[in-house]
Amino acid sequence: MNTARRLSFAALACAIVACSSEAETKPAAQATATPSPAATPMKDSAPQSKVTQLLVTLDDGKGGVGKPVLVDKVVKTDAEWAAMLTPDQYFVTRAKGTERPFCGTLLDNKKSGTYHCVCCDLPLFSSNAKFNSGTGWPSFFQGVSKENIATITDSSHGMSRTEILCARCDCHLGHVFEDGPAPTGLRYCLNSESLKFKELKGTSEQK
Repeated sequence: MNTARRLSFAALACAIVACSSEAETKPAAQATATPSPAATPMKDSAPQSKVTQLLVTLDDGKGGVGKPVLVDKVVKTDAEWAAMLTPDQYFVTRAKGTERPFCGTLLDNKKSGTYHCVCCDLPLFSSNAKFNSGTGWPSFFQGVSKENIATITDSSHGMSRTEILCARCDCHLGHVFEDGPAPTGLRYCLNSESLKFKELKGTSEQK
């Protein structure tokens, strides 16, 4: 290799070394700053779901029922229900239990008035629709209004039955069967623990 070519290669090598050294000493470009999650303004929390409303018939204040009105659905936690109910009431109404036959406090009640949900006070059945079914549980052939009573299929205990619930708070009431008297042919079989009775003022006990 001649002298001129060696000098050319030497100059090129020096230039490469110089560039490399400059790159090592030159400070790195600063990364683009991004706001931390904490610095980002938080959005307003999602709005709570709208309370469900339904049309039901309420108490008229005299032991009877009034006109249908639109009301909010009653929703509580298990702890809240347990705090306001007796253990027996909670077992029946929220745990879907069943009281023993012929033991309910309202089985032999013959006063005139209205039977209300023990959980939310919604009127459910009238004494005019009560009859002696001989089953050991308070029985009625119809409710005060179709809006006040909800039904679902109950497949527990190896059976398929129609469970009845309070439409406003989903309180378990009992079951309805198609072996009742006229005019409906239905037997609403209730637990006394699911009900509270409000006597119609100015009336005497039914015989």
